[in-house]
Amino acid sequence: MVQLDERLGAIAQLVLEVISDKNAPCVADVGCDHGQLTAHLLQRCERLSMIAGDISAPSLEKAKRLFAGKGFGDRVTTVVSDGLSGLNRPVDAIVMAGMGAQTILKIIGEGREKIGGARLIIQANVDLPMLRAQLAAQGFVIEKEVFVRAAGRRYVTMLVRTGEADAMDARRVLLGTAADGVCTEGQRDYFAWQRSVRVREMEKVASLAPGKAFERTKENSRELKWIAEAIGMNACTVKDIERLVGEIAPYELAEQWDNVGLLLGRAGNPVTRVLTALDLTDGVVQEARALGVQAIVTHHPIMMDARRRMTDADREGRLMLSLAESGIAHIAAHTNFDSAQGGVNDTLMARMGAQNVRGEGCLRVGDLEAGMTLDRLCALAEKKLHTVVRAYGAPDTAVTVLGCCSGAGGGFFEEAKALGADCFITGEIKHHIALEAMAQGMCVIEAGHFETENPACEVMANALQNACDELKYNVTVFCSKGNPFGR
Repeated sequence: MVQLDERLGAIAQLVLEVISDKNAPCVADVGCDHGQLTAHLLQRCERLSMIAGDISAPSLEKAKRLFAGKGFGDRVTTVVSDGLSGLNRPVDAIVMAGMGAQTILKIIGEGREKIGGARLIIQANVDLPMLRAQLAAQGFVIEKEVFVRAAGRRYVTMLVRTGEADAMDARRVLLGTAADGVCTEGQRDYFAWQRSVRVREMEKVASLAPGKAFERTKENSRELKWIAEAIGMNACTVKDIERLVGEIAPYELAEQWDNVGLLLGRAGNPVTRVLTALDLTDGVVQEARALGVQAIVTHHPIMMDARRRMTDADREGRLMLSLAESGIAHIAAHTNFDSAQGGVNDTLMARMGAQNVRGEGCLRVGDLEAGMTLDRLCALAEKKLHTVVRAYGAPDTAVTVLGCCSGAGGGFFEEAKALGADCFITGEIKHHIALEAMAQGMCVIEAGHFETENPACEVMANALQNACDELKYNVTVFCSKGNPFGR
């Protein structure tokens, strides 16, 4: 028996369904290529005859050799032909697979009179919404759609007949048969993938001019909503996002002076998109608007100092007004994310290649590979953190244990030293503290406040996305790509 992969297997199954009640069925395989589908079908159904056509004579020669080796005799007719031009008798089914939607529509349009009452089994590579719409416009009804994955790609196989189709609005054109409310496991897998394709597109357009980005995102937003409904995703609110952020970075870990959790916005508002960032800036708000985001999760909070009024007279007031006007909530995970397992400082240690990481609060220490020097460690920091560092200490100093406290953590070097660290990396350190560290025989790497903390924003985005996926929330989490300092 000629074995087929999942892609061709789905086509074969539909063909066998169509001819199951026929006494002497005949099927045309248009664009038969290597002939494996034709051979498989002839082996599965002894009463079947087939027409195998291909525009490529060399491809057809391969198919002929396969058919001859299987002894099919006059049960198969081979013909070099373009589209349906080689059909010289009525058939019960016509297979068109491995082609683009435009090519399939061209074949159907040019050979319409040869189709007759035959069922069409179509497997297009791209442009499925356009294919659905055009099939309906040309007088065809899609009876069934089968979704499979083969060799890492997803394929949709349609069973089509002539007839008057229902009105094909934009939702039905996108979802096909899933628009009727019944979604198979294959369809859920396919639309989950389609959802990720649209998310990547949204990430790309976020950098465009705000007006253009918003229009492109609006179209994707509508389609994402329909896909979420079709695959049964759950609704999510600002309060839900605040709760999940608190599970990733427990709020009880925050310092008493800190300001974390939901800082601005309505807790009950729906959320389908979230943006993570280190800081709340004009650029981040603009990016959020372009992506159609309803909540921003930052590391650094707003309102660290008491405010008596919120006006556009200062930067923070303008940002808060902008968020309120756009209906965007703001959630912060600050010192709680610094101290959380897998949080800001664990992320920094991971970037620096430290092993056996230990410590508590916002302080971490970890072991480095043998032969590490301050000079090599500085080069590693510049590469992994995309920064330019300032080093305090002799370049050839051997370093075995690295301590860290990201951001403005220079004052923690003595605690790191007590845990065995002989080098300390932080975002910024005061001059006199750096002198004291060196006097105590400790090297220091000053790598930038933004640069030592920003990698954790991606960690937060991934953790939040995983949490939403686990709960089947219709939420997409983005991570801001901007740098407020222009680097």
